[in-house]
Amino acid sequence: MRKKTIILIYVLVTLGPLALGLSYSIRYSFGLTGLMNEGFTLTHWIKLCKESDALYSLGYSAWLTIISMLLTLGLSLMLSWWFVRRKGANGLFKSLFLPMLFPPLVAAFAWFYLLSPGGIISRMAYHLHITNAIDDFPRWTNDNYSIGIVITHVFLIFPIFTLLFTAQAQKERVSELMNAALTLGSSKIQFLKRIYIPLLLLKTRPVIWLYGIFLLGTYEVPLLLGQSSPRPVTLFITDKLTRFDLKDIPVGHAMVVVYTLLVLVVIALFVRKKQHLI
Repeated sequence: MRKKTIILIYVLVTLGPLALGLSYSIRYSFGLTGLMNEGFTLTHWIKLCKESDALYSLGYSAWLTIISMLLTLGLSLMLSWWFVRRKGANGLFKSLFLPMLFPPLVAAFAWFYLLSPGGIISRMAYHLHITNAIDDFPRWTNDNYSIGIVITHVFLIFPIFTLLFTAQAQKERVSELMNAALTLGSSKIQFLKRIYIPLLLLKTRPVIWLYGIFLLGTYEVPLLLGQSSPRPVTLFITDKLTRFDLKDIPVGHAMVVVYTLLVLVVIALFVRKKQHLI
């Protein structure tokens, strides 16, 4: 009985505010509450559907998430493979904890001062006579391809996955599996592609999905390193909710509902697939 009470309190504390916030956004988007509510209406939803930036922001957020996660997973898998095979690299392994000390906002500022046309790398290139002026340095921040955003995302997340993959590999006794596979005539590349990578991705799949959802809702990094257009869904929502035009606020709440439902669908699909595998 005590355990059920604790679980109930935990659910109310964690999910209660989210449910209240979602219900408020639903009512606001349908004109049932707010400063300019006039009763039930679909006007704000129609306005949201007509805005090309709304759908574009969702697609842009998904694109940033997929690209960042693919690069992060690829880098982390290769580094963990290297650490598993070379157990003497303790100094380099411990250095992975350093990027984890950076909050996203601080990391975004650091990479801005590194990658911007007037930043450290640009100045070094100028003094080394690689470039002749600031305009000669490629734009890696506030650029069309979101290079600065992706680099910062990878910088923040790859140490976590490298440590996770390395720990998981040790837990699964990958070294012993590799020795057995090599004894049976397999090559290291075959072991890497057919056993190591699929095994680690399968075992750490919940964490991968969790960080994917986290990146989908990232705010600070695109705010500092991104352009005004395209912009991720979080910046689109914030812009709508904080504008002086009160007519945009219900549109922002409608987007909150869409984003929340999208995240819930992703979680439901993951849980259903996990149960199916079990």
